[in-house]
Amino acid sequence: MTFSYLSVDCVNGVLMRMGVGISISQLFKMGMLAGMLLFLLWKNLNYFLIAMGMILFFLLPLLVKSMLTGDTSTVVGNFGYNLKLLFFPISFLFFSSVGILDSKKDTIISAFAWINFSLIAINIFLGVLGIGYSQYDGPEGQGIGGRGFFFAGNEVAGIFVLFAGVCWHLSKSWNGLLRLVFFLFLVILGVLNTSKTAILGILIVTFFLELPKFFNKRLSFGRFLGLIFLPVFGFLITVGVYWGIQATGLIDRIAFFYQRMDLLTFILSGRNEMVSSALSFYGVAYGFWEYLIGVGNLEFLELMRQYHGEAHTIEIDFFDLLFMNGWMGMGLIMSFYLFVFLRGFVEPSHLKTTPMIPINFTLLLISLMAGHIFNSAMLGISLGFFNGLKAYKVQ
Repeated sequence: MTFSYLSVDCVNGVLMRMGVGISISQLFKMGMLAGMLLFLLWKNLNYFLIAMGMILFFLLPLLVKSMLTGDTSTVVGNFGYNLKLLFFPISFLFFSSVGILDSKKDTIISAFAWINFSLIAINIFLGVLGIGYSQYDGPEGQGIGGRGFFFAGNEVAGIFVLFAGVCWHLSKSWNGLLRLVFFLFLVILGVLNTSKTAILGILIVTFFLELPKFFNKRLSFGRFLGLIFLPVFGFLITVGVYWGIQATGLIDRIAFFYQRMDLLTFILSGRNEMVSSALSFYGVAYGFWEYLIGVGNLEFLELMRQYHGEAHTIEIDFFDLLFMNGWMGMGLIMSFYLFVFLRGFVEPSHLKTTPMIPINFTLLLISLMAGHIFNSAMLGISLGFFNGLKAYKVQ
């Protein structure tokens, strides 16, 4: 099921485009979540209790609030949103408990990475060709960029950065020229997706993955040439990105927003303005318990409609978690992510051969600027897979 869930997301996108109102993708993910919990109940009771504790942590406040207010209309919607936050923790606990021999893990990880990276790349190209969904609507209504048949377009950049980073790591044994071509291909994909997150994300993650090589005591001739030609590569990448931005129409979107915004607002795509709007009612509409556990996703959207004029999430994960789930919910989710990230620095050396330390760090940076990392079920499952599978050490 893990190998096929992104394919199900694409099928779901086709059905949504045909007008089918039922999301088979959500049903499929709910089945995966139930299967993970049943496996943990059988295999690792401690992890099962941790997973159930996190589920109850987000469910019980909703039930108590509905009983106190008599309003049950938002319980299902709010809990459905909260479940997306738990896909990464539960997926990590599940794959950390799967007993697979170390000799087979690399093969499984490689197959999972290349299959799904290919699926993501194909969908980006399809979207650019006008098949499926565009990433954005341009100022004049034209489509900009591509995401193919992925319906949740905001989550595509995150999974692209994850799978592209893993595949870049897996290509480390390729010869230099072939690897350079693959790097340019990754940059082109990011540009064609026309997401600043995808473009900057792949540049940052490849930089962090390659950086340790230049600090080795012995500098090979190939790396020496790489350092010499680094400015040339940087110039070529800059020219390529600029050409891609013009060719895909993203330059029109950039110009449209830049003319209407200051630099910070442009960089954050207006998210800082939404933060300001949320802070304007944070001290008024929130009481002690709301500070602790938040107001819920749907209630926050209603507050944004009243104070900001548009019912929209902020799309910076820290603030979305803070306002919707309170200090406790934000602390739980971010602490778990930081635990997984920091674990890579203290675990045995065989875990440090994975690319997940720089990838996790890059995704953390993205979550503080663009969001759709912690609350992405698409990303959460795969992130739990790559981090969790290596965490299990077969005795």
